[in-house]
Amino acid sequence: MLHALELENFKAFGKRARVEFAPITLIFGENSAGKSTILQALNLLKQTRESRETGALLLPRTEDGIVDLGSFPEMIFDHNLQRTLSIRVETTVDRRDMFRTPYIDSKITRRRNKIAIEFSFKRPSVEAEVLLDQIGIYEDGSSECIAEFQPLNPTERPKGFRGRVGFFRDSRGLPVPSSKLDAVKCVRLTKEKKYWEQEFEWYQENKDRIRQQLKESLKDLQNSNEERQEANERLNSLSAGIEFSAQDFDLNTYISKRHEGDISTVLGVHGFLPVGIMSRGTNTWITEYLSLGLRRSSQIFDAAQLVVAAGRALERTLESLFPMGPFRRPPERWYIFRGTSPQDVGYRGDLLPDLLFRDSKLVKEADRWLKQLEIGYKLKVESVGDRSRDLFEVRLIDTRRKGKEDIDVALPDVGFGISQLLPFVVQSLVSEKQIISIEQPEVHVHPRLQAELGNLLAAAIKRRNPNRFIIETHSEHLVLRLQRLVREKQIKPDDVSIIYVSRGPEGAELQRLRLDEEGYFIDDWPGGFFPERLNELR
Repeated sequence: MLHALELENFKAFGKRARVEFAPITLIFGENSAGKSTILQALNLLKQTRESRETGALLLPRTEDGIVDLGSFPEMIFDHNLQRTLSIRVETTVDRRDMFRTPYIDSKITRRRNKIAIEFSFKRPSVEAEVLLDQIGIYEDGSSECIAEFQPLNPTERPKGFRGRVGFFRDSRGLPVPSSKLDAVKCVRLTKEKKYWEQEFEWYQENKDRIRQQLKESLKDLQNSNEERQEANERLNSLSAGIEFSAQDFDLNTYISKRHEGDISTVLGVHGFLPVGIMSRGTNTWITEYLSLGLRRSSQIFDAAQLVVAAGRALERTLESLFPMGPFRRPPERWYIFRGTSPQDVGYRGDLLPDLLFRDSKLVKEADRWLKQLEIGYKLKVESVGDRSRDLFEVRLIDTRRKGKEDIDVALPDVGFGISQLLPFVVQSLVSEKQIISIEQPEVHVHPRLQAELGNLLAAAIKRRNPNRFIIETHSEHLVLRLQRLVREKQIKPDDVSIIYVSRGPEGAELQRLRLDEEGYFIDDWPGGFFPERLNELR
């Protein structure tokens, strides 16, 4: 689940700005203020990951891509290559992402398992490539860094760097290609006591057991045929761990020892996402005791695994993102079935005809909403001539001609607004647990219908497998309807996040406008709520 986005030095945003999302997020503001930049940041990450086989770190443009941002200099604020571009995404980490990271259920993410992962990119010169500057993880809504990783020089890569690739898989469970793998090293790790207290208490309670298992591992190693150099390193590590566990020490001493053991931990990264741990830091006995099966305790704090889990959570979030641009594909009079059954309408609505042709139940559901939205038409999707030719058409039956024989018209023969709105309506019905983002769904749509869209959004976020929406809009009618739905208790104030974007001296600035239980604004709308209408009447 997507909770928040922070941008710095990205397009219209110079100074860091934070967007807090809700099930329904509306983004308002004047033209060229930076509204689209918010959607573009998410689309950039999604486009890059969907084209992961290209090996690009960031992919600002691609043929038939989701977004076209030109080049890195055009993406960076003021086109200044001395700046560093940063994108932080706050998501939900759940058990699918955890692998062996049980601490996610504990203090660090106690507020609904939220975690934020931030990526910083730079390009030293126009001749240089785009580089990953650093990866950091943060508590939700906090500027406090838990751990920070920076790229590893090729000469620093751990032994067997390429040989470990097969152990790493992406969020889909597919092996990471060795040619696409890179590495980052932990350069900063928190020493804040709140992260280590539970582990310290657990360690104290299980110290004797840990020491005994370390001794058993040492004995097994002494009787093994492991290569001399690696064996000596592990022998020294285990001996140090046994000696340390025999001592009495306080929390600060424990933190220092663990910190020393985890700093310089190396992660494998695929593109910009961390995919697995390659090597631990200097005190490798820490790895020994963490790998003894004891680490399934929820008290263990493993920042490296937490970064990997955050990366998995982000990738799942990007996979659930369904972006729709301001213009959908214009309708045609006839279509030829492509021979596949699409699962969505396509980012530009181009798969809508095939989707309707293959799913009669979806047509009925869409008709129900066309009636509720008072559009005055219902769908008619049928083959033309011999069905074996796969030629079909999508027509609209005029439901306002009561008592008359059905009058149907071709989709291109009705107002452009219906063909532009229909893909959004259908996608809202067919998708589950998706984040549907769209620019200006009200384009070519009557004000009353803009308001009725609020009902569609409210229903979609209340389904068993609810969708979420991020909508860039200029429609006062849509926000008025949502205010009414809050007042009528059909949705909650927290279900709606209204973001106003304006331009300031350091680029775009954001302000969240909150609603109270009666649907009224708690925060003043900048310049007044759509004052243009009143100004014209004076």
